Amino acid sequence: MAHAFKTAAHETLTGTRTLTLAEVRTTAIWAFDPGGAGRDVVLPNASTAVGQFLVIANLADAAEVLTIKADSATVCTPTQAETAVLFCTGTTWVGIAGANS
Repeated sequence: MAHAFKTAAHETLTGTRTLTLAEVRTTAIWAFDPGGAGRDVVLPNASTAVGQFLVIANLADAAEVLTIKADSATVCTPTQAETAVLFCTGTTWVGIAGANS
C-alpha cells in the first residue's frame, strides 16, 4: 500500500475542532493553540482510521487543556506545553500525553 507524505498543521482554536479522516491521513503533526480556553479535539471514528498515527501539541500560552476525544470518550488531555502521541488500532484510539523538553 502506498502512503502519501504527511504534513504538519498549526491552528488557533475558537471551539471544538473535529478532525476528519482525510485530514488525519494527510497530516500527522498538529499544533493547536486553544485560544484562551480549554478545547475539545475530536478524532475520526476508530473503525475507519486503523493504523493512523498522530502527534498533537498544545501551544497554549496559559493553563488551557486540549481534551482529545474519540467515539465520545476522552483519549488524553495534553495541558500547556505538552504533546500527545496517538495511534488508532481500528477498535480504539490510544494516546499518551507528556511534557515537552
